[in-house]
Amino acid sequence: MNEILLHVHQEITNGRDLCLATIVNQLGSAPRALGASFYVRQDGSINGTIGGGRLEADVIKAAAKALANRESRIVHFRLKGTEIAETDMLCGGDVDVYLEPVLAADPAALEVFGATAHVLGRGGRALLITPLLPGPHASLRGRKLLVPHQAQAVGSVEGLPQLEAELSLNLEEMLARGRPGLWMQQAESGSKIDCFFEPLTSAPVVYLFGGGHVSLPVATLAKMVGFRLVVIDDRPDFANRKRFPMADEVLVRDFENVLGDMDLGPEAYVIIITRGHVFDKDVLAQALGKPTAYVGMIGSRRKRDIIYRALLQEGFTQEDIAKVHSPVGLNIGAETPEEIAVSIVAELVQERARLHPKRLGQGPGV
Repeated sequence: MNEILLHVHQEITNGRDLCLATIVNQLGSAPRALGASFYVRQDGSINGTIGGGRLEADVIKAAAKALANRESRIVHFRLKGTEIAETDMLCGGDVDVYLEPVLAADPAALEVFGATAHVLGRGGRALLITPLLPGPHASLRGRKLLVPHQAQAVGSVEGLPQLEAELSLNLEEMLARGRPGLWMQQAESGSKIDCFFEPLTSAPVVYLFGGGHVSLPVATLAKMVGFRLVVIDDRPDFANRKRFPMADEVLVRDFENVLGDMDLGPEAYVIIITRGHVFDKDVLAQALGKPTAYVGMIGSRRKRDIIYRALLQEGFTQEDIAKVHSPVGLNIGAETPEEIAVSIVAELVQERARLHPKRLGQGPGV
């Protein structure tokens, strides 16, 4: 679901209007979960799905009309008979879909969806709140609010005076819940307005410093187990899309000040595998100055200890040094680059499970 919001930002940044369609309420069976969304472009093409079949076909038509009229709508569906068969459902159900035009020329839309893309791209968490307000509008100003975890809110919701106070009390619980839902608020007019809230959580991001022979299998495995991936090297021949097609981002930067203006985020996983211990030390010193979830550095214990002594002389503390996983990876007797990659990514998975225990028990595992 979060990926659709990233795509929305890309679309409007490229000048394309669209209508976002989101399942905001359901009773009984439904082809997709609450919060499932897709969007319809002006040319009628779509991205995403809310389950296919008759339901989706009707939503596409309604979304195209809503976009043309610049009008938000709630469309109600009661699924039964042939509609059930066409959506692979076992029984009937009621579904409400909110249709929301998003215009490329709207500064409010660019602001909110840009901030949303930033959260999702950097391993952050946030709550996206949309009051369900049918009617014509040319802007999302006052109609959408993004509240990042431990950061300033972006956007606004007008006419709901109690919203900010209730958010301050319930934000942590709503983020921890991890599921979208409806939240009724009293408007200044005295009427009740349903607000749809969506907890947004990005996959944690691995920042892989160094694009050498060990980094290739590390990158492949990190993506396979669900991390986002940013690869950084100071050599264009080693930091490029052809070499790392699986990466979400590839950067060419000098290691001396590589993290100067980079916002890693508290859920960043830093892996340091540069081509020399001088560069390893440069990156490690900068990483220790950033809030991160994990920092690992490759190398022998002898090389590690030389770097540690240098950092202590520069003013770092033993407490700082204790945060570093080095030699990086689980001790499984790895020797080849592929085996080393397995040990590194296994440690990443282990640390992710420790930091996010609710992931344990979801799906097959040991």
